[in-house]
Amino acid sequence: MVKGSVCAFLAMIMVGSSVAVMGMLRDFPVYAGQAFRFTLAAALLLVVLRVRTQRSASTASTVTPRQWVRIGLLAAIGMVGFNVAIAAAEQDTDPALVGVIVGCAPIVIALITPLMARRPPSYRMILAGIVVAAGAASAQGLGSTGSATGILLSIGAMAGEVVFALVAAPILSDLGALRVSTYACVLAVPLCLLGMLITGEFRLPDTEQLLALAWLGAVVTACAYVLWFTAVGTIGAERAGLFPSVVPISAVAVTALLGTGTPTWGHVAGAIVVLVGLLIGLTSRTKSDVIVAEVDKPTDQMPQH
Repeated sequence: MVKGSVCAFLAMIMVGSSVAVMGMLRDFPVYAGQAFRFTLAAALLLVVLRVRTQRSASTASTVTPRQWVRIGLLAAIGMVGFNVAIAAAEQDTDPALVGVIVGCAPIVIALITPLMARRPPSYRMILAGIVVAAGAASAQGLGSTGSATGILLSIGAMAGEVVFALVAAPILSDLGALRVSTYACVLAVPLCLLGMLITGEFRLPDTEQLLALAWLGAVVTACAYVLWFTAVGTIGAERAGLFPSVVPISAVAVTALLGTGTPTWGHVAGAIVVLVGLLIGLTSRTKSDVIVAEVDKPTDQMPQH
């Protein structure tokens, strides 16, 4: 539990740190930026995966067609689709309002996850989702203006956040966080290139933009994704899904450290509420925990790897 929680927390801190560089990419084409980002992340992860594979005595399992479908959905909806929807929504909708809508993802995850497992939802997890969503909203503000298109795109981004938590969960035990992250980034690249081809928007980044994209690719994507999927595989999607509420708080902390923003009492209150929500969720015991406990009891058979 501790390892997964720490991984999820660190991953969301890294994602929140993107606020430090996003201003440099405000006028940069979205698909081109995502293409640079995922290409760098894929290259770094492929190197790490190759080194790890060479050092390991065991042979990696073959990815099945169904697993490739899940990885494809993860890349298309949870990664590329999410980022494009966020960027498009913020064109004519208050970013705070977009954040509030996307911040409702923990509630949706708490409802959908048990239904997918054919068990009743945990009311404590639903409460935790509501609390962390409220805390995140308090930290970033509720927003004021928004078009119908922007709101729909924000809902689409929220769906991407849900997919990012749920779709990979069933394959992490077989493939591991590193392989899932690597393959998803690899598949995201041609999707971004297709988007560039359709929109016709492409230009090379200047030095400042290149540094921003390097941070997004190496830290916010490569490192954060491996940590995130490690968390999902360790503590489950329900609990891991609570941690994106840390992102706006991390963003505020980063701007304060850089001297570009000043935390308010609203930010502090939001952070406290998020912490309370995380404690509610992390100390709850769902029926899936009981099932795992039963499976982990000693048996007469040798454990399988």
